[in-house]
Amino acid sequence: MRERVMSRDGDHQAAPRSDREPEQLIASRYRLHNVLGRGGMGTVWRAHDELLDRPVAAKELHVLAQDHEEQRTRVHRAVREARAVARVPHPHVVGVHDLVESERGLWIVMELVEGPSLAQRIAGTGPLTPRHTAALGLQLLDALEAVHAAGALHRDVKPANVLLRHDDSAVLTDFGIAALDDGQFLTNTGELVGSLEFMAPERVMGAEVGPASDLWSLGATLATVCGGQSPFRRAAAPATLHAVAYEEPALTERLGPLRPVVEALLRKAPQERPQSAVVRSALSSVASGATYAEPLPTPTVRVFAPSPTQATAATASFTAPAAYADTVTGGHHQLRPSGTAGTTGTAMTARHTTSLGAPLAPPSPRRGPRRLLWALAGTVVLAAGVVGGLFLTGVLPPEDGPSTTTVNQVVESATGWQKVPGASVAKGDQVTVRFVAGEWTADTRNMPMTGPAGYDAETNQRLDGAEDCKVKASAPFGTLVARLVGAKDFPIHTVGTELTFRATGDGDLELGMNDTAGSCSADNRGSLTVRVSVTHAS
Repeated sequence: MRERVMSRDGDHQAAPRSDREPEQLIASRYRLHNVLGRGGMGTVWRAHDELLDRPVAAKELHVLAQDHEEQRTRVHRAVREARAVARVPHPHVVGVHDLVESERGLWIVMELVEGPSLAQRIAGTGPLTPRHTAALGLQLLDALEAVHAAGALHRDVKPANVLLRHDDSAVLTDFGIAALDDGQFLTNTGELVGSLEFMAPERVMGAEVGPASDLWSLGATLATVCGGQSPFRRAAAPATLHAVAYEEPALTERLGPLRPVVEALLRKAPQERPQSAVVRSALSSVASGATYAEPLPTPTVRVFAPSPTQATAATASFTAPAAYADTVTGGHHQLRPSGTAGTTGTAMTARHTTSLGAPLAPPSPRRGPRRLLWALAGTVVLAAGVVGGLFLTGVLPPEDGPSTTTVNQVVESATGWQKVPGASVAKGDQVTVRFVAGEWTADTRNMPMTGPAGYDAETNQRLDGAEDCKVKASAPFGTLVARLVGAKDFPIHTVGTELTFRATGDGDLELGMNDTAGSCSADNRGSLTVRVSVTHAS
């Protein structure tokens, strides 16, 4: 499968003037000067509108094709592009002035933005600061909201499609593959149009796309602009597709306070991504100079109470021994490296196992995660209908089911114990802590980066003599650990890649690295992102 680039960016080759007679007049009005860039859908020229005496950009659309059907498709796509942009008058969306036809084909006449693209900016001067990135992100969010309000999608948000004016404000451009609300999809079967590393997972999986897909691309753009590298780029297109669909993003420490909102935007399931208002609040905080940001919450999920037989089977492994405060059920992850790990990200695929021991198959690449979620939703609705029918006939009394609160948390290596906001735990609650992404080190000068399971035995020996720095002596340095803090004493648990336990008392959940005693954590570096779920007993 081949990636198709739709706008001018670093890959575009500027054409010499010999490609066309200089100073040619298009539609008896627009005089061409020089090529600004070219891409898969067209060539952009600097031009002058002689009627209104103003500089413009004229995009010569590549619509000529040997196949008549392909020709018709390209022309239709070109007209749709012009309509998509023209119906969104916005200061951060490139303005469209005209759509004209000449002997050589179709032309879209647009606002001329003199500045470079965002991709060219970071290629020349390096990554932007989190604060600068967040300010540009707010402008792009405004642009996308206007696009979505007009019933359109952009579908190719990336640094190369963001131009910068002289005042450094952002302009979203190149709507060459925009999908309008007429329900038409103009790509050939099996052909992906767009930039793979900025393409939302649901597009890669062939599932339905929507405004959340553009927000995912915005998240990938912010990560690239601030982090200095694309979180999903791999050496080959198939590996990039796999990374987008299945792997966690490789995010660098450069993101700083921007990291929580980027992680939330890059959630695989569209339903789990935050709404625009939440994104706006988070970006505004970073743009105003905040140096720390809380993880963005995921939606609270309501679940139905299991039958007595299911409840007995599900809780059998959580019976607490008399001599121990909490009983731990280890997570059943089977992890395999996939793709290329980033600076602080670990790429992996996980197979989860339920508390009943039955494996849950990963979503089919053909059907995509959204269809799987719809299937699960249908099952819940069906179950709700059955329970409601039994209640109406008097078979079942009304009963409130348990609820599950899920939050994402960034655990810093050098901060000691860190409370998980929004994850209050009461006696009888089931708590699950699951590793998502990241790396850290217990000694930035002498120790390599590691994941939530900590160092292997040989590497761990390098820190012999510093055992007093551990908070859990039996676990290696660098291990992700957890504890409840309340009126009673609770044990410290080794999380590793996943931990599930049932609380035997009320308390607050805290997480940290197994190197947090006293002042030992001062030379730690890195962070982990985890997902915490609390299923409340009542």
